[in-house]
Amino acid sequence: MNYARQKVRSLPIFAALIASFLLTLNPQSAHGQGFKMTILNAPGAQAGTTGPFALNTSEAVVGSYEEANGNITGFLYVGGKYTTIAPPSTYNFARANGINDSNTIVGDFLTSDGRYHGFVYSGGTYTTYDANTTTSCGIFGINSAGDFVGDVGSGPVQGFIQNVGAKKPIEFYASGTDSTYAYAINSSHEVVGEYFDSNNVQHGFYRSANGTITEIAYPSATQTVAYGINDAGEITGTYVNTSGLTYGFTYIKGKYASTDFENTTGINSKGAYVGSYWGVDGAPSAYLASPQAFKLATVKIPDEQAALWGVNKAGVAVGDYVDTTGTEHGLMLSGSKVTNIDDPKGVSTICFAINSTNHIVGDYFDTSGNPHGFEYTAGKFTDIPGPSTALSSDASGINDAGEISGDFFSSTDRTHHGFVLKAGKYKQLDPPGSTNTFGAGINAAGLVGFFWVDAKGYVQSSLYNGKKFTSINVPGIAQTYAQAINTAGDIVFFVLDPYGVEHAALKKGNDYFIFDDPKGFNTGAGGINDNDLIVGFYTPTGQSVPQPFKGTE
Repeated sequence: MNYARQKVRSLPIFAALIASFLLTLNPQSAHGQGFKMTILNAPGAQAGTTGPFALNTSEAVVGSYEEANGNITGFLYVGGKYTTIAPPSTYNFARANGINDSNTIVGDFLTSDGRYHGFVYSGGTYTTYDANTTTSCGIFGINSAGDFVGDVGSGPVQGFIQNVGAKKPIEFYASGTDSTYAYAINSSHEVVGEYFDSNNVQHGFYRSANGTITEIAYPSATQTVAYGINDAGEITGTYVNTSGLTYGFTYIKGKYASTDFENTTGINSKGAYVGSYWGVDGAPSAYLASPQAFKLATVKIPDEQAALWGVNKAGVAVGDYVDTTGTEHGLMLSGSKVTNIDDPKGVSTICFAINSTNHIVGDYFDTSGNPHGFEYTAGKFTDIPGPSTALSSDASGINDAGEISGDFFSSTDRTHHGFVLKAGKYKQLDPPGSTNTFGAGINAAGLVGFFWVDAKGYVQSSLYNGKKFTSINVPGIAQTYAQAINTAGDIVFFVLDPYGVEHAALKKGNDYFIFDDPKGFNTGAGGINDNDLIVGFYTPTGQSVPQPFKGTE
């Protein structure tokens, strides 16, 4: 059965399996409308140790990672290239913590005498900085003028601000004499960071240009850290909720919003930010999220619940809706005209894909709730039953040559397998490591998408080119469900973040995007045509059932 789509239909067949996949359900969806997602993984880094901390307007990213020998090393990432950042006198520890739009980098490093020092790196030259001559210090953030902030002392630690031309830094505590770390400063001399109270609980803080300090506390959080602030005053950070789960957040003009990532650190003046997330099989990964606008419009279908799953190059879409009696119908939408596509052999129907000649594939469901694939052409339904061992089947994609992709449930091993149906013959296809495989779309070149369940119960996606499978998991996401592919090879997805929140995603060339409909939550993309028109579904704010959308990137 088509797993992602079945979840939207709220049928119980895979309820237990879904429950095991999700770390926890969270009704919020706060990625913003869209982000281009880039994985950050410094060469030589131990798995999961790449930690981005800041970025500038050009999206040059700095951070640090752990090497195989345990050493900590700073890095600069620019356009796919990594450069090591570490002063020559470094002793096993160096971090690149901040970067401004002039590409001046600040950080900290350890020397053999056990003392930590700040550094400024500009034009190929490292300059050591010590807030005083007796204790350790580190630099974390730098603004466009070259003013920087950090921490100084050995306990309790103070935050400091070093203004260009000033002989001495401004040292301060955010609360009483609690250890304070200043992490970022913007052009208006606003500073953010964290302090630790007497119980070692983390608190975020904001320091205004005149020195007034305000706590940054995400609502209902048990701990909060403020890591970044841009020139618009938007703050980023991380909080811990009452269940002990960590989330990134943004804060601007009095409003907090979760980023649905495990951690969010720096932010630039264009609203791009960096951090980390729990990825496939729960492994930590680092990301760069760059804002990307999507133009989405709600599609009006006069029924309580509906979704669109496929669209052809003429803009004719297919999907399903639930009428007032609770019956699910397949549909074809041409302009504003809705045509029912109901296989007479089933008690309900759902349509997944349509090609240029309006050949439609989908599933009908028998009285026991079992799916059976079908092809619909000019009023005629033809079963797509799968190979001879199939107990049930899904028909999920069809290209202009009439080749069909899908999956079937086998009577021999009682698991799901992918297939392609070409010239009347089925070819079984399963990505390596799959315990259950489900079909997605197929394009004119015969590229086929699949999503599949791995040994740990996570859902991954792969693209098959006729010879081999290639991973197409979406960065920033824990579970990726490929849905449809167009002639150019662009792919849309229904995805779940590490906290079980639903989002739509797009792979365009080598770039990945995550997006949400700003009018609601739980967004999913079902289809894409050769004009890059995307169709899908979302749940409008204040409602509990999905409605369809269409739009472009």
